[in-house]
Amino acid sequence: MCKDAVVFENKPKGVTLDAWIPYYICSCGRSEGGVFCDGSHEGTSCLPKKVIVEKTKQYHICMCKTSKNFPFCDGTHSIYTDEDIKKNIKP
Repeated sequence: MCKDAVVFENKPKGVTLDAWIPYYICSCGRSEGGVFCDGSHEGTSCLPKKVIVEKTKQYHICMCKTSKNFPFCDGTHSIYTDEDIKKNIKP
């Protein structure tokens, strides 16, 4: 978890990832769309999370940026309300 991250959304996003393809998942909450890194982390302490999955299927990507299983959702988003979106993550 990046201390400079903001909550992109308070629910996960289902995304199909193809097996053996490297993906860079946004960890800062500032990228357009919130899933894939677009370089918006520049100037923060955040770096994208490189992910390679073994099976092509839909995965639930953490959009609150605080999952203990990041980049995959673990339900942590339930601590955030709609008012928390675009605000700093909770430590």
